[in-house]
Amino acid sequence: MKKNILITGASSGIGFITARYLEDQGHRVIGTCRNPPEPPIGMNLLKMDITDDISVKKACNEAIEQLGNIDVLINNAGYGIYGSVEEMPMEQTLKQLNTNYLGTVRVTRELLPHFRQNGGGTILNISSIGGLMGLPFQSQYSAGKFALEGFTEALRFEVRPFGIRVCNINPGDFHTGFTKNRQIFQQENSLYKSAFNHFLKMYEHDENNGCDPILVAKLAEKIISSDREPAIRYTVGKKEQTLSLIMKRILGDRLFEKILVRFWKA
Repeated sequence: MKKNILITGASSGIGFITARYLEDQGHRVIGTCRNPPEPPIGMNLLKMDITDDISVKKACNEAIEQLGNIDVLINNAGYGIYGSVEEMPMEQTLKQLNTNYLGTVRVTRELLPHFRQNGGGTILNISSIGGLMGLPFQSQYSAGKFALEGFTEALRFEVRPFGIRVCNINPGDFHTGFTKNRQIFQQENSLYKSAFNHFLKMYEHDENNGCDPILVAKLAEKIISSDREPAIRYTVGKKEQTLSLIMKRILGDRLFEKILVRFWKA
């Protein structure tokens, strides 16, 4: 059965590829982004600033008006910042969390009454492997994604009686514009300089050699097309990254950290 889908952060990267793929599968899709590009990029994009309550409400109402109803919400919008905890400006920390975590909360809250009125719906939150293991110098990014994990687990219980399904997709490294758009913060003569540069080089290499985002799109389509209740989360990406999370569960935090120190040459 084809669905009416709203996906945030759809102007580039995983969001754009997922929106286009879902359209190709016959679903009706409306994407959102903070500033829709000119000229248009070949898909229906609404202006939505997920850090602004009024903007979220307006865009959701427009999407409902265009589609008639929304069956699926994909919370994808977000961005990355890079820097040590000590040197990251608090303003940037708050901005990161306001977008990557609270933005998801805003859009979800806005559409929950609509889903309840319709007798159900599906919410897919695009989290990250960084929401299941802390990433050095991406602490605030990981913090927002860790928050999303708890949010999703709790929300599933709250909305299950209304037929609303909720789950996370946790991608590893994918080849998108995420690397180019990452905001980097480092103080001059930083004491963290050596480790900072080491990890940044490692992250950029892994991302630039990451998987094709179509894997996330296909997983999303599989979840929303199934009548079964989804699992809490689905990891997707390179095998060594998805297996690392299984290792963390089996070995425990302390031993897993020791392995990471060696593997990352931290």
